[in-house]
Amino acid sequence: MAKTKKWSEYKKEYLADSENARGYLEAAFEEFQADDDRASLMLALRSVAEAQGGLGKLAENVNIKRENLYRALSEKGNPTIETLRDVLNGLHLKIRLVPIAQSGAQ
Repeated sequence: MAKTKKWSEYKKEYLADSENARGYLEAAFEEFQADDDRASLMLALRSVAEAQGGLGKLAENVNIKRENLYRALSEKGNPTIETLRDVLNGLHLKIRLVPIAQSGAQ
């Protein structure tokens, strides 16, 4: 009988891959753009950070106090744009702007 993994274990393994993590966060940012669910976006960032070495390592790499990073990437987190930039830099990602398709535009 095949051993099954818990979802959290599978997600952590999946997000350890940088391309998978990038796609996951792109989807999370798109969802945030559509529904303004900041909690889901923060938890997505946290999941990627945990999968890519942990929040402690990320905090150390980007020179943010670990407690502040945990708070920023919580469901109620509201990080500054600088903190968001630092977190993304620590994950070797950056924000890229693309035009929003306008309805009726051809």
